[in-house]
Amino acid sequence: MNISSVSALQASSLRLDISAHNVANVNTPGFAKSSPVQTSQNPGTEISAIQKTEPPVPTLSATDLAEEVVEQIISEKDFAANAAVIKTQDKMTGELVNLVV
Repeated sequence: MNISSVSALQASSLRLDISAHNVANVNTPGFAKSSPVQTSQNPGTEISAIQKTEPPVPTLSATDLAEEVVEQIISEKDFAANAAVIKTQDKMTGELVNLVV
């Protein structure tokens, strides 16, 4: 199994969790929106930090639902792509083992 694909799955999952937390607090006055900072590592990728964005008006939330919908779609597609990579690697490893045996 490719370590970079697994770390990318974890990063995608965390990005989705952060976005879901933002959406859950869209009506919370003064809520500071969280944003993941994703970095590439050798091998893999990770969330290296979480930035907070304060609302422009203290009685409002800093969450923008349109941004969060886009973030959730990107996270979902990223997760699915990395899961497909792992599935393909597993299938190829099985085929190679069958050729050797």
